[in-house]
Amino acid sequence: MLFTVLPHSELAHSELAHSESPSPSPSPQGPRPSGIRRFVLLALAIVLILSSLAIAVSAVVVSRQHARQVMPGIVVTGFGAQGVVPLGAVSLDELPKRIHELGERFLDQRIRLLIGQDKISARLRELGLRVDEAAMLRDCQSLGHSGEPLGDLTSYLRGLRTGYRLQFAVQLDVSRSHQFLIELKDQVDRVAVDARLDLEKHTIASERSGYLLRVYDSLVSLEYAARALSTGQPLPELRLAVAESQPQVRKESLTKLDVSTVLAAWETRYSTAAIDSDRTYNLKVGADKLNGYVLSPGQVFSFNAAVGDRTEKEGYRVAPVISGGELIDGLAGGMCQIASTLHAAAFFAGLEIVRSTPHSRPSTYIPMGLDSTVVYPSVDLKLKNPFDFPVVIHFVVHQGVVRVELLGKERVFKVAFEREVLVETPFATVTRPDPEMPVGQQIIDQDGYPGYRIKRRRYIFQGQWKTDPKDENRGNPDELISKREWDVSYPATSQIVRVGTGSPKLPKKAPPPSHRIPPLPAWAKPLWVIQR
Repeated sequence: MLFTVLPHSELAHSELAHSESPSPSPSPQGPRPSGIRRFVLLALAIVLILSSLAIAVSAVVVSRQHARQVMPGIVVTGFGAQGVVPLGAVSLDELPKRIHELGERFLDQRIRLLIGQDKISARLRELGLRVDEAAMLRDCQSLGHSGEPLGDLTSYLRGLRTGYRLQFAVQLDVSRSHQFLIELKDQVDRVAVDARLDLEKHTIASERSGYLLRVYDSLVSLEYAARALSTGQPLPELRLAVAESQPQVRKESLTKLDVSTVLAAWETRYSTAAIDSDRTYNLKVGADKLNGYVLSPGQVFSFNAAVGDRTEKEGYRVAPVISGGELIDGLAGGMCQIASTLHAAAFFAGLEIVRSTPHSRPSTYIPMGLDSTVVYPSVDLKLKNPFDFPVVIHFVVHQGVVRVELLGKERVFKVAFEREVLVETPFATVTRPDPEMPVGQQIIDQDGYPGYRIKRRRYIFQGQWKTDPKDENRGNPDELISKREWDVSYPATSQIVRVGTGSPKLPKKAPPPSHRIPPLPAWAKPLWVIQR
């Protein structure tokens, strides 16, 4: 645009001319203040330039101030009831240590594990869960440290205004989780327990479901838990997979139970000496698991299923057991006496003997032919209730006596046990050298006992028992209800003699406790009868 400078006179004349000439009619759109608009636009441009410069300067200043610090406002989520934990204003050099501390704190949290109706708690680290500290470190380092001043300033202002919520990425150490579940399975697995009568307290003990932890299905549950924790979801409890077994006898079925009659009873003796205290303890543990047990009509009773595994976890101790014809120390020694006492009572109560196995040598506490050995889980004692009413097992272990009573309704029959010795085999003697014992000393480690092959018979009858061995109808009275016989064998038990082969200067050793079994008296051979 060109500007022309006029002389003063011409300018005055021009103004006069304009003043005298009539005013033009106003434009419909009004006047156009082009000069003012240009000024306003110019001012705005200057303000924007100055603001941009201010922001740039601020971004540079903030960037320099926080170049080695974590962005403010960062919190880590997933800490249970506390919710979030501030990361804190730490330097980037201190950041790895701070993240590690938070990761350890995160894994120290406890979670409830639901196993059927039971609950236990465990730390997240115990479950095999791990946190990705490296990923958290990268996230924290990248916020506000991109190197772009304006972008970092925006991130900084957002941190001050709303903050940042981060969570650990949670991973599953499958090997560690599998080991945890295997160990947990040993703790929580249990058989179902039927409701039982507490015959001493006159109460009914409620039934209890059995559980078997399903390890691989539970491993999948832990994987889902890791995913949930990675998204910041609260996880106060976690249900593990179990296979549940139900008891056969429930409390309500025992409220009107008739236990007015002792169908049969049997007693065996045990040593009360201090040296045998562990065996006595085992007797009481095993008897307690069976006391009050109810056999429903037609039910098959399994000793191993009812008592369960004989482990230290269940309270059993090491005590003498018979294995391979020798008396050795073994876990839960004494359980065969519980089984044998029950077997004898069941024999005279008229229960059906579904399965029984004699010992590898006769026992001191029960007549040969009435014993029954048990080994979990392979060798079992199984009995069946043939009656139309329940039968209750009542066990008492007290002052050297193991007593079992089978309770139910009154019976209308008698039972006789008959044992016939078919073959008797002498025992051998075995010597074992002992260099730690002086030469010339001998100790009997195990007493020998003859071997026997016998016939065991049970007669269930009414009326009188005929005792004359020459009577061809012996044991077969007119009112015989049933008769059953078994072939039972006991191999000869070798006598083991320890012979000293060491220096004569060695001190003599004390002999071990004797477990000698008296030989069968002449009057008990070849036939012997017990009637109840």
